[in-house]
Amino acid sequence: MKNHDKHDRSLYGKLTKLAERPVADRAAVVGMLMVCWLAWYTFVFVYARSRPDMWLYIDRRVLPFGTAVTAGLLGVWCILTGIALLLRLRALAVRWLAHATAQCFVLTVGWGSYLTGHHSSLFLGVALGGVGIGVVLFNRSAILPAVAVLLLIVIATNVADQIGVIPYAPLFVQAPFAAGMLARSWLVLVAAPTFAILLVHGVLIIGIVEAWRDREKRLAEATEQLGRANDLISRYVAAQVAKQILDGDYEAIQRHSRRRLTIFFSDVVGFAQLADTMEPEDLSRILNEYLSEMSAIAEQYGATIDKFIGDAIMAFFGAPVMTDDRLDALRGVRMAVAMLRRLTDLRVKWKHEGFDEVWTMRIGINTGQASVGNFGSQRRLDYTAIGRQVNLAARLQAAAEQGKILISHATWLLVQDEIACVSRGEIHVKGLPQPVRVYEIDADAVDVAATLPSAGQEPPQALGPPKIPV
Repeated sequence: MKNHDKHDRSLYGKLTKLAERPVADRAAVVGMLMVCWLAWYTFVFVYARSRPDMWLYIDRRVLPFGTAVTAGLLGVWCILTGIALLLRLRALAVRWLAHATAQCFVLTVGWGSYLTGHHSSLFLGVALGGVGIGVVLFNRSAILPAVAVLLLIVIATNVADQIGVIPYAPLFVQAPFAAGMLARSWLVLVAAPTFAILLVHGVLIIGIVEAWRDREKRLAEATEQLGRANDLISRYVAAQVAKQILDGDYEAIQRHSRRRLTIFFSDVVGFAQLADTMEPEDLSRILNEYLSEMSAIAEQYGATIDKFIGDAIMAFFGAPVMTDDRLDALRGVRMAVAMLRRLTDLRVKWKHEGFDEVWTMRIGINTGQASVGNFGSQRRLDYTAIGRQVNLAARLQAAAEQGKILISHATWLLVQDEIACVSRGEIHVKGLPQPVRVYEIDADAVDVAATLPSAGQEPPQALGPPKIPV
């Protein structure tokens, strides 16, 4: 935090804060600085014309023209600054203002660089430094054309003076030296101010580079923290819901909608009795392992895990991403079979670890219309499905036998062509006045790998009994 405050108080921090201001503010600041700079050089030109004895190295034929052009550029900057201030007062934003500011800058500095010689003065360095700062203040679309104009000025004038069309450094009739030393008039009035501007540009650019490196480091740290936070969030909400949040598709999970879902409920039979016969630490470890294995299978089949209710699991297919109803039902049934098979392997593993308690589960699956979305309070929300069809799936789970999967008639209609089922007639369930027709899945005849969502993704593999050391 202290490091962040330090950068905010630095020259670069002030520059980046300026970059966040409206374009009129940025253009006005640049304009005022350029007006001050050009006013000084205009004064130097006028002073040089009044003291010819001090400026023997200046070409008197070029000086009037140079003075006129410099004064003209000063006028242009005054007008541009006035426009920027006016737009700022009226809170107006125009796209051309950044382009005009950047182009005026490179034309101004390019003019000074040409007069004094691109390769024998500091003006070209000032131009490049100003372009570097302009990258921070203005967007790339305004800076790149200005860079192109600056390069064109440098290349064109260099080619022209090399072929003799124009002179190199036309302001000079000779180098500004006297008795082997730089002329004091040039050093004090032109070279020193130009060097100071170049130095400021250099310091700013170094500060920008160092601040960017620091920002990249802090961004990498923040990204790592965000990654850990996302991983933690994904453990508290369904993976599909977490993905929608990370992708920025908030509307998909915030709105309530009616969807045709395949709803899954499972429960461990006699969990209360198991809890009475096991130590709390052992029960917690085994329950977490059980839920972890079941969650991994649900993720393989693309299910949205709604919640864990103790040892019970609620999941559904068809939201937040809409898919095919038949495919949802097939995946739901095959996922249930895969869970039963995995539990069989887990029981063998737990028995080798010294736990003889019998873990069995029963499963209910139903397909129908339900309301899905965020439900809860303003401070705490839960992405879930509610409605009569959800209740029916829970009732089917309660009515199923140990180690069996009971499905509704609606689900059976969608899976009957691929899944072997046995009719169990009609049963009465709590909350429904009419009996419902149900079917039991023949788990031994189900191919659990047929509808895995991703091509090439392997179905859940049996854990197998652990190796017992001899």
